[in-house]
Amino acid sequence: MQSSSSRFHWLRRWVFVPAAAMTAFVWLSQISWAQAAPPHIESLLQVDYRAVVSQADLIYLRPAPAAVQGQPIGNGKMGTMVWTTPGGVEMQINRNDVFAVNKHHASGSFAGATDYCGACCRISVDVGGQPFRAGPAFSQRLSLYDAQSTVAGEEVSARCFVSANSDVLSLEIDDRRQQPQPLRITISMWRPPLATTGAHRAEYEFSLDQDQVLLVRNFDEQDYHSGAAVAVQLAGGAGRAKRVDERTCLIAAPALRGKRTIHIASAASWMREENIVATASQLAGQAAARSYDDLQAEHARWWSSFWSRTFVALSSGDDADGGDEMDGGVADFVGRLRNLHLYYMASSSRGALPPKWNGSIFSVDGDKRNWGAQFWVWTTEASYFPLYAADAIDLTDPFFNMYVKQLPDARRASQQRWGAKGAFFPETTPFDGPLVLPAEAGREFRDFFLEATHDAAISERTAKLSKYECSLAVVASRTNPAGAYTWISHMASSGAELAVQAWWRYRYTGDDRWLRSHAYPLLRGAAEFYRTMLRTEPDGRRHIHGTNQHEAFWGVNDGQVDLAAIRGVAPLAIRAAEILEVDPELRDQWRQMLEELVPYTLGSDPESRSLQGGVLAEDLWSVGHLGKVNGVHNHAATALGWPVFPFEDWTLETQNAETDRIVQAIADLDPGRRDILAGAHLATAIRTPILEARLGRGEHLPQILASYYQKAFAPLPNAWSEFEGPTAHSIEHLGCLSMALQEALLQSVSARPGGAEIIHVLPAWPKGWNADFRLLARGGFLVGGAVHDGRLSFVEIESRRGEPCRLRNPWRHPVLLDDGRNTTLLTGDLLQFPTTTGGRYRLFPQNGPPPRARRIAPAKTTAPTTMKITLPGGQLVEGVLGVAR
Repeated sequence: MQSSSSRFHWLRRWVFVPAAAMTAFVWLSQISWAQAAPPHIESLLQVDYRAVVSQADLIYLRPAPAAVQGQPIGNGKMGTMVWTTPGGVEMQINRNDVFAVNKHHASGSFAGATDYCGACCRISVDVGGQPFRAGPAFSQRLSLYDAQSTVAGEEVSARCFVSANSDVLSLEIDDRRQQPQPLRITISMWRPPLATTGAHRAEYEFSLDQDQVLLVRNFDEQDYHSGAAVAVQLAGGAGRAKRVDERTCLIAAPALRGKRTIHIASAASWMREENIVATASQLAGQAAARSYDDLQAEHARWWSSFWSRTFVALSSGDDADGGDEMDGGVADFVGRLRNLHLYYMASSSRGALPPKWNGSIFSVDGDKRNWGAQFWVWTTEASYFPLYAADAIDLTDPFFNMYVKQLPDARRASQQRWGAKGAFFPETTPFDGPLVLPAEAGREFRDFFLEATHDAAISERTAKLSKYECSLAVVASRTNPAGAYTWISHMASSGAELAVQAWWRYRYTGDDRWLRSHAYPLLRGAAEFYRTMLRTEPDGRRHIHGTNQHEAFWGVNDGQVDLAAIRGVAPLAIRAAEILEVDPELRDQWRQMLEELVPYTLGSDPESRSLQGGVLAEDLWSVGHLGKVNGVHNHAATALGWPVFPFEDWTLETQNAETDRIVQAIADLDPGRRDILAGAHLATAIRTPILEARLGRGEHLPQILASYYQKAFAPLPNAWSEFEGPTAHSIEHLGCLSMALQEALLQSVSARPGGAEIIHVLPAWPKGWNADFRLLARGGFLVGGAVHDGRLSFVEIESRRGEPCRLRNPWRHPVLLDDGRNTTLLTGDLLQFPTTTGGRYRLFPQNGPPPRARRIAPAKTTAPTTMKITLPGGQLVEGVLGVAR
């Protein structure tokens, strides 16, 4: 066992504690540091997870009005919307690892004829007659807990799921009619069997193999190949397969009263030699040898385990009409949206690549995808924000793996486009990363991109090479009125956004191997990119020039987004390098960069006032200084929240009076916040709800969450939104809402990036909202609690890694800590105590009654969920989740 002095020396190495805060610390000498087996403390939160999760089930009492409004099912790799016609069930099989082209595509352009992905085939199951027509017999329910969609009609029902354990969709049809009808399963495609665009070749072929219809789809261009296969089989061998035409095959089965099961398997590969047809056929055959119930039970076990990781159960009485009656139900509604978001992510993010934000693996329009097949960091990351605290961190694997695999070309792109070191991740790229141009074309592009010469221009050859990758194409198009500058052209912060999120994941898990393999390479790349981008000027400060402040402002000097990114990412790179004991020279260089970095620009600066729309007030931070482009394309708020989120240069722990004043005043003047509270439509998923929670502002959070969901994004009955246009339905807004909700319940933040985090319970919780919850905090602490009628009864903490626990006192009164051995009195604003790996701890106020166990088991939902609330200006917001009769 360590000596007392060595133990405290270790703590001082790990934790930086401001001297002013030391008086608030209580050290519990009664609790041993020894890593003995912790005593067992039963949780007071006794949760019926099925009951909690099922509150968010999608209930349709009429058929979905359109395919895009159907019910999604998936296993993280393959998926479909499930919708109905009067005579049957409709599906489109999609995968997140099927792309028509990669970054080397030379025959088409971004969002052009070949820029599509995901879709494998269309499946129509005709049961005969019109049993699923609108009427009192019809209902469709998506069970989130079981990940299964069930359709009931006039003496015919259907249920289906995509196995969590294999790439097989199983659909059971139960025909109980006195005169059952024949079954017809149609497998169809949208395009001709062969299409060529320059050197690009897209083809598919049907084949019939006994009781299966097999379809293989291949995309080829020079060295690139992407293939997908689908096998469809009717269990029991009663079906007869035949070819209808070149685009369609059919499995027909005679009338049978009772249950029949259809299995749809898929496989995909980037290797030409892999026999994906055999793989899909084998998967379908194996499924056909088992019963639907057996397959579903195996599938449900994965989902049951997933749902038991964390939970949030809410209720409220939001003022719906400005009077005394409190019946709006926004808290309950938003809590359901969180569960729905987690379901959608678990259904779509378990494959080799993350789901595309526009359509995901639930596209319904064939190959059509508004915005094409490339990935935006902004639109993709939003769905991942809430997964860390939800303890669904494994679902972030596809997201990080995709970008880490891009690192070698991101390093070359940094040099080729910016003349910098490190790694540059363009805001928008194909799935396999930025294109590396030939040397001469790269120099030409860089000269134009940076306007290094007065006569810089893009030749036709370079423009053609740059035609597909979006971030290259928008610059090389030679049609921009602002020269090289346009919406995403000079956005430099995307790599830093990825890097800080990688650090979050490390702090939630403590996985040192992942820190070395994923997080640190991203952090190092981002820090070096910015270090070598900065210029030291006569004032002795390091400045940055000519970068876009996201999409809102172009070519800005000393822009706030980039200064926040540097202040957010460099300390994390230093800390990660210390943990891994690498790059001591770079650590010193990064520290010097931070010391010499120019402060945030102010609204009173003449160069700030020259930038149209870049100032909210003279005594607040501005967007930056006027650079090469003037004219506002959005509003300042889009570029002024970044020091708070995601870069965490300011948090609830910063406790600097002047900085506190600035960030709160910016929030007060935020045009995005104003628009949301006025019920305006939004063109992008701004992070305002997250900022509201991060700033500790709970008063207007119910109105902000309700309006953000219902008014800003006009959601569909399944909570997806087409705010970016048809064929681009997305759940970005659900990611932001879920993140805001969780951050209002629980935050774990440090005074400065890389410091020791302090847990905040209910930091932005609205009055009148009740909650029982369990969420994950950084440091590996699983934190639970119960707040009802404005009173927090207790806090439970399970320590997964044995780190010291630091908690901002949520009661502001003396607190009792029960560790299973002793009950200890804690006082002060900041509570700290050592923990053991696997140890459980309970805290509760000394002046309150002893906490009691709570049974959380809400009643089953039987109808679509509604909410309503009045905005400050008097506008009523009403929302429905599901389809009413």
